[in-house]
Amino acid sequence: MSRRKSASLKPRSMILSIALCAAVCLAGIGFVWAKSEVWGLSRDIKKLEVRRDDLKRENDTLQRTYAAMCTPRELEARVKRLNLGLTAPQPDQIVRLPEPTAFVRQSEFKRIYASHAEERD
Repeated sequence: MSRRKSASLKPRSMILSIALCAAVCLAGIGFVWAKSEVWGLSRDIKKLEVRRDDLKRENDTLQRTYAAMCTPRELEARVKRLNLGLTAPQPDQIVRLPEPTAFVRQSEFKRIYASHAEERD
């Protein structure tokens, strides 16, 4: 009767099994780390989206307030409240400047402006 020899662990197979276990453990740790990063980033994104929505609402409110403050009626009321003494300009106080075109040279523009200035005097 021959006895079977028990299979002894060879150093190569032992190193290979340890390396395989280490790779699986590292992959698991990496997966858990990646998931926690994703959860943290999604939480940050949610906070930023809420802040963006709040800022949009505030911006809309400020735009409506600004538009209301720029109406002629509101401007006149503020002038009266602040006693600024502003009145509408007289026709001779209004100076109209010609709209410069792309083809008008600077010297021609000065001459046109000077001619208007002479008419005012």
